[in-house]
Amino acid sequence: MIHQLIADFTATIKAEKIKQIAGNLRDHCPRLVFEQAYSQEIKKTLLNSSPSELFHPEKIGDKDFANAVISGLLIWNDCEDESHSLAQKIPTSEGSYFHAIIHRREPDIWNSDYWFGKVGEHPVFPVVYDFVQTNFPEQIKRKILVQNNWDPEIFNKMVEKAQKNGNYDDSELTQIQLGELLFLIAHSYRHTIGK
Repeated sequence: MIHQLIADFTATIKAEKIKQIAGNLRDHCPRLVFEQAYSQEIKKTLLNSSPSELFHPEKIGDKDFANAVISGLLIWNDCEDESHSLAQKIPTSEGSYFHAIIHRREPDIWNSDYWFGKVGEHPVFPVVYDFVQTNFPEQIKRKILVQNNWDPEIFNKMVEKAQKNGNYDDSELTQIQLGELLFLIAHSYRHTIGK
């Protein structure tokens, strides 16, 4: 399921370096807490390339969305400090959303909930809801999906419980977390190039 989601995501990307980075990350499903960078080469490419180099041949229509994509890719690559540094400079709901995901994985759930409060209702929420509704067992859906809605604070509570139990590799939670991240990166990418 996650591999298909990643394949679908990369199929929509025309920016050569971003497509290559996503392809190289396809086998990495991050844990519920940050680890060392999955790939030092990806980290170096994301930090040392200008947004115009990363998005070539696409044209950047919105720099905040471009930075959001880069922050999301850094999160996927387990680059906690670098993704955090970039996310806190993005004055949009996407910046707050990525910021919330970073704090969830620190783990600092209280801070994550704070940043989700700044996100408000986000267009990615219904997409995450549909992903969970379609792909996960009933026991997960009953715990996470409340009143036909995606509530990231409820998901945070489940992640926090797993983190406290040392269960950083919970298969269902890590897949949901990666799906959420991919949907947010894809959303930011579309808005970067104005589609």
